[in-house]
Amino acid sequence: MKLQNSIVLILVSFICFSQNQSNIRLGVSEQNNLSFYEYVPRLKIKATMNSMADTKNQYPEELMTSILSATNQKWVNYNNIKEGKPKPPSHFEKIRTMNKEENYFELHHKLSLKLGGIPTTLIKFYFHQENQQPVSGCYVMQKSEGRWKRTANVNLSLLSIIIMRLKSNVLEGIILENSKDEYIMDLRDKVTDNNGMLDIKSLETEFLSWYDPQRNEILINLFIDKNAW
Repeated sequence: MKLQNSIVLILVSFICFSQNQSNIRLGVSEQNNLSFYEYVPRLKIKATMNSMADTKNQYPEELMTSILSATNQKWVNYNNIKEGKPKPPSHFEKIRTMNKEENYFELHHKLSLKLGGIPTTLIKFYFHQENQQPVSGCYVMQKSEGRWKRTANVNLSLLSIIIMRLKSNVLEGIILENSKDEYIMDLRDKVTDNNGMLDIKSLETEFLSWYDPQRNEILINLFIDKNAW
């Protein structure tokens, strides 16, 4: 079932629970597409690749598998747009010897769009590690040189935190305006412009106000995934 409504990134259109795309406007002159997808049931990504030759990173979920499977620095570099600080040998030894059934990514949802014509996806996940509490995260990925790579985009840093922290039903409610919860609809009213479009900048401002100048425990408990950092 396809559900859709308007959203702004600066201004965008948003589809929930569907791989289909709709119109998105990132700026005054740029037209684009955006989609939102929730993994139901949650998708488990495990370190199933044995070598860099096993992956082409043709889609974001394959990149997630490749990130978790990488057992050498060349492979790590292959998964990223920019080379970061080299990982120590102990990291790769841990990857080689870890229990693949107990150490995995659990994907919750993804947001896909284009930035400057570049396909971009943000994925919320939990990293499950043996004998540890799961840790939430959100990776930003872009398609470069014909394959997906992990990247860091300062323009999406706050949005990625919001995607990671908000409960799924809150995201759905403020985007699709289909919630019966008065608090969620009140939040939507605060972050929607006069044309009925969800303004991401307003959402970011509202989100930050829950933490500064002081924490609003009521709104945090209502809207934030309690298991996300």
